[in-house]
Amino acid sequence: MGRSKIVGALPRLPLEVLRYVVLIAETGSTLATAEIVNLTASSLSRKIALLEHELGVTLFERHSRGMRPTPTGKLVVEAARQIIQRMERLAADIDEVEQVGHGTVRIHVSQSLVERFLMPCLIRLARTYPHLKTHLHIAAGRQAERALVHDLADFALVVTAPDHPDIEIVAERRNRIVGVVSPAHPLAGASSITMADLMAGPYAAMPPSYTSRVTFDTVVPSQNRDSTPQMTANSIPALKAYARSGIGVAVMPEVAIWDEDRDGDLLPIEIEGLDSTSTRMCLCRRRSRTLAPSAERFLQALVEEFVVA
Repeated sequence: MGRSKIVGALPRLPLEVLRYVVLIAETGSTLATAEIVNLTASSLSRKIALLEHELGVTLFERHSRGMRPTPTGKLVVEAARQIIQRMERLAADIDEVEQVGHGTVRIHVSQSLVERFLMPCLIRLARTYPHLKTHLHIAAGRQAERALVHDLADFALVVTAPDHPDIEIVAERRNRIVGVVSPAHPLAGASSITMADLMAGPYAAMPPSYTSRVTFDTVVPSQNRDSTPQMTANSIPALKAYARSGIGVAVMPEVAIWDEDRDGDLLPIEIEGLDSTSTRMCLCRRRSRTLAPSAERFLQALVEEFVVA
């Protein structure tokens, strides 16, 4: 395909495909990019191969260690960046004209913060602005941080404090990791338990890669390092169901059961040693990105949620 055809074809390509090209260039990997955009690596590879076929050029050199843009690929990547930035700016300008009640807000959120923090605010705004669209993604580990950096999210609500220089923490508060039991559990009357008390019976926890589990594992006594939970689940509802059953103690962020604690359905118990290593709930945005009015309004509503919660 000649130069004029490539230049003519690029603006007609879906923005998603252009974003894939930019992300692969930045990460050097289809696997890492696929994780960011929620595709399988094979599906993403097919999309890039099809794009190269349509353009008639090779965009990336394939190596055992990853992918690297060809000289032509570097030009296409830079052009794709510029097109994406122009389209995002246009969307923001149109949103300004249409006012806050329209537009789309993209949010990445840690699972434990969905029910208590995000959904009440989202529902209020949905009722006030019925034309406002929201894209909600449950993020684990550093997924939300990567989404912000790559402009795949407007803001994030997470329990993993970001350490990227271009990410600003807009609001934050302490979030204890606690043991959760049913009112009928033998430990229900305790205000606190030791790690030895906890591990003497069955318990459940998040997977080792999750922030609450990492925090928990840092204070496990050396003699108990070989101990493993009876149940490991990357699901807050599953951990709550385990606790309600009375089988054992579920270890999770306290914010996940605030409503149940208020109603007496589930009870939090302080785990000695974890009080000084609690995680933080962080509301984050990218410093260098100007949010559309709809996203800015949503962000400020969540800031207020942090204050009154």
